[in-house]
Amino acid sequence: MEDLISRAIYHPLVVLPTFYLTDLMCNVDYSLVGALLVLAFALTFRLARLSSRWYRRNRRESGN
Repeated sequence: MEDLISRAIYHPLVVLPTFYLTDLMCNVDYSLVGALLVLAFALTFRLARLSSRWYRRNRRESGN
């Protein structure tokens, strides 16, 4: 079990988000809630930007 845990802890899919969240927490105010709010706003902004690009591309292709 210890071998499984040690392999999982150092896996890139675990380590990279952990480092990113830790860095974000240090830049915000050392709180998890603040870091999660920043992540939520960033995700919302990226989704809005992606959907506007998709909308413009589809509108251009349809000829409107």
